[in-house]
Amino acid sequence: MLRVEGGRTVRRWEAGDREIPGPVIVLMETAMTYLAKKELISQQLEMMQSGKMRTGKSEGNKMVNDTDDSIAHLLEARASYDAALENLTMLTRQPPAVGASNQIHWYHLKRQTPKFDPPHKDDWSTPCELSCEAALAYFEKHEGFSDGLEICADDDLSAEFILEKREVLRSQHGASQRLSPGRLVETFCVRRRLK
Repeated sequence: MLRVEGGRTVRRWEAGDREIPGPVIVLMETAMTYLAKKELISQQLEMMQSGKMRTGKSEGNKMVNDTDDSIAHLLEARASYDAALENLTMLTRQPPAVGASNQIHWYHLKRQTPKFDPPHKDDWSTPCELSCEAALAYFEKHEGFSDGLEICADDDLSAEFILEKREVLRSQHGASQRLSPGRLVETFCVRRRLK
């Protein structure tokens, strides 16, 4: 899923010798969240199917058993997490070795206002994110936007940033690949999340 071919890179991440790339962190956190929710649903299903747990609702003065409905709902939820994991795997499948990839993108967030005095950071980039929302989640977590970021309308006066979605260009350099931003695909206005 992560396209890490050798164990050496993972060993360096685990030992703290190398920083884990932000997109890898976002991808792993997403996958682990899906797996944890699937496990919780499986535990609930096991208890309901064995009869150790039942659910019901009151209708008038009596309780009606709706365990079968709850089981059906949990089975649907588990299937949706299976589909989400499958989609995550499909979205991260190996793209062409060289050239543009339309499966993943390079996101560049830049401030619309002029540079501050004294200077503040005005732009941020991350490759390999799967969606605009995932890119914003990465910037929130790793670039200090603790209040949150959200996409807004082009004419929204509270828009503080522009998010550029670009193709990812891959070029082979020896045994490794280099990623760089390519053709502009789409732009979005972004504001800090309203409270």
